[in-house]
Amino acid sequence: MTETTKPIHVRFNIQNLKWALLENGKYGAPQKYGTSKKIEIEADASVKKIYGDGKRIASIMNDKGKTAKWTTNNVSDAFEIAMGRKIRIKQGVASIKQQEIKTFAFYFETSGLDEDNKMPLAKTWVFGATSTVAPSEAYEQTTDEVNETQYETVIEIAGVELKNQDGSIYRNERTGQEVRVWELSSFPDCDGYETFGNEVPTPTFEEVGGDMSEGSGNA
Repeated sequence: MTETTKPIHVRFNIQNLKWALLENGKYGAPQKYGTSKKIEIEADASVKKIYGDGKRIASIMNDKGKTAKWTTNNVSDAFEIAMGRKIRIKQGVASIKQQEIKTFAFYFETSGLDEDNKMPLAKTWVFGATSTVAPSEAYEQTTDEVNETQYETVIEIAGVELKNQDGSIYRNERTGQEVRVWELSSFPDCDGYETFGNEVPTPTFEEVGGDMSEGSGNA
């Protein structure tokens, strides 16, 4: 990184949704899903409050990962086939009972407005994703205007381990525990930004100079 990423005041738009299947321990080449309308990513976490002597003495965080929901203009048959929910047969593409759970990563881009009124494009990879439910479908009769159909796909996110430069698993020096990465965003001043969406990166720990306290916010 050449300089500290400037704080982002507003983030908007969603584009260039891609996915890459995990096979034999490696992510394959990213494939375009199609045009998207919205992506929602939410934390799947809870807090256990412990009381003693009539007062709260501790809070234990149970961070189970994240969940996501894609809202798209159409359903990608290639993605559904990879997930085991569709199959190509002689007569066409058949929806079938899902009998396995595949792991994948997905990628998307968002625009932002920084303190200099510039609009940097953030590129984001999300790791360890699974999809166990086929997209919802609803079709309406056309009346005065064309009734546009949109599709929602629910995703669970398990993440991946943060690695050291030598490929070993990174451990937090204060807790001794592994660090799990749910998503990774790259900005124009980050190393490898230009090619960030070309393949699924391996989150790797490296000391970064500069003050990152304000940061750019999540994509």
